[in-house]
Amino acid sequence: MVGSEGAPRKLLLFEDPQCPYCREFEEVSGELLRDAAAAHALVIEYRMRCFLGAESVRADNALALAAEAGQFDALRRALLVAQPPEQSGGFTVADLSAAGRGVGLTGPDYVSGLREGRFEPWVIAMDREFEQQDPRGTPAARLDGQDVGPDILFDPTSLGALLRG
Repeated sequence: MVGSEGAPRKLLLFEDPQCPYCREFEEVSGELLRDAAAAHALVIEYRMRCFLGAESVRADNALALAAEAGQFDALRRALLVAQPPEQSGGFTVADLSAAGRGVGLTGPDYVSGLREGRFEPWVIAMDREFEQQDPRGTPAARLDGQDVGPDILFDPTSLGALLRG
C-alpha cells in the first residue's frame, strides 16, 4: 500500500516489474498518483504480477523485501527505470542488490533475502491469485472497485479528473 489507508479513494493497481507498459504508465502517470497519495486523497494497493518470467519473480521478491523496510515504492520505481528487456536474464541478484542500494536498502536482511529468494514461493502464489482477479495483463487498475481503462490510465488529464471524481 502506498498512501494513507484512510484516503477517500482506493486504486488497486496490477503491475509486473518487467512490463514495458507498466514502465510507460509510471512515466506518464506515476507523479500524478504519488501526488494524490501524498495529499491523502488516494491509497494505492499494488498487486505485483510475475507472469513475464523468472526475472519478474526475482524482482517481486526484492519488492517484498523492500516493503518490509518501508521502501517498496522507491524500489518499484527504480526497477521500472532500470527495466531489462522481457526474459533477457535481467533483474539478477546483483542487479537487485544494486537497485536496493540506490534506494537505501543496504542491510544484510535485504541482501540475504535476495540470495535465498525468501519470498519467491509467496510471489508465485500471489501471482496465481492475482491472475484470477486480473486476467488481462498489466498495467490494470480499479478505482473504488470500478475498472479503469488504458485510455484513462495513460492520459494524466483524464486520470486526474477521475481521481478527483
